[in-house]
Amino acid sequence: MTISPAKLDQKVASGPGNVEISGFPQVLHTRALGHPDMLFVPLMEGAREAAAMTERLAGLGESTERATAVAAIQLASTLMSDSSFALSARGMPATHHYVVDLAAGTMSVQTCLYAEVHRRTSMLKVEIAGKLREGLYAVRCLGDLEVTLQFDAEQLKQPMFFTNVLAEQCLTLQMQRDQARRTGPAVFDPGLEVHLTVATDAKRIPVILKQHSADGDWELLDTQTRARLGALSAETAAHLKQLFTELSTTLSNQGKKPAPSAGPPLVTAAKDSR
Repeated sequence: MTISPAKLDQKVASGPGNVEISGFPQVLHTRALGHPDMLFVPLMEGAREAAAMTERLAGLGESTERATAVAAIQLASTLMSDSSFALSARGMPATHHYVVDLAAGTMSVQTCLYAEVHRRTSMLKVEIAGKLREGLYAVRCLGDLEVTLQFDAEQLKQPMFFTNVLAEQCLTLQMQRDQARRTGPAVFDPGLEVHLTVATDAKRIPVILKQHSADGDWELLDTQTRARLGALSAETAAHLKQLFTELSTTLSNQGKKPAPSAGPPLVTAAKDSR
C-alpha cells in the first residue's frame, strides 16, 4: 500500500488537513498536504486497499473490530511514512478534514474551495462523501441538505479537479439557486438543469439534463465537460414536463391544512419520511 500526495499548483493555497481513521485512536495531521487536489485521490486509493484488507481478515475469522483496527493501523502507518504527517489529538482545527470509515467502507472530506464565476468570487464550504467500493461521491454545500453534484472516482482523478472543476460547478449552482430565490419558484425556468447519475452495465455516469428555454428541447450533457451527448425525444420530454408539474403541485400544497371532513378518509395519505 502506497500513498503519494500529488503536487499542488503554487497559486492555490493548501492549508492544513486532518485524517481520522475508524479504529485508529489518533488523528493524522498535515500542515501542507491537506487540499483535496493533493490528498483526496491518494487517500481514497489507500483506503480502498485498507477496506479490502478488512474484508479479507474478517473472511479469515477475525472479528470485525479486530480486522478494522489492523487495517486502520496499516493505513495510518502508510500515511506516516510521509514526513509531512504527524500524530495529533482529536479536535485540532483544520481547513480540510477527512474521515475514513473502513468498517462501513466510506470516505468523506469537509473542505473549503475557492471559486470565481462571472466576476463573483466565493469561498465554499463543502462535504464530499461516498462509498469506496462503488466509487461514487456526492457533493453538497455545508448547511444545505440537498445533494449538489455527483461524480465518480475516475472524474476525481483529473489534475486540479477540485480547484478547476468542482469549485466552479458548486458556485454556478449556488448562483442559480440564489437567482431562483429572488425571482420565485417556476416549473420551467430558462436554463433549467437536472443533475442525475445513470447506471449502465459498466459504471455509473453523472449527467445533466438541460433545457435552455421554457417548453424547449432537453439536451443531455456530460457533467464534467458539459459536452453535448444527445437530446431527449419529444415523448420523453413530455413525460418530464408532466413529472415537474406534479412535483410543483405537490410542493405547493405542502403546509396547507386539509379541508375538514365529515368522516374518516377512505385512503390515508402516507407521511413524507423526509
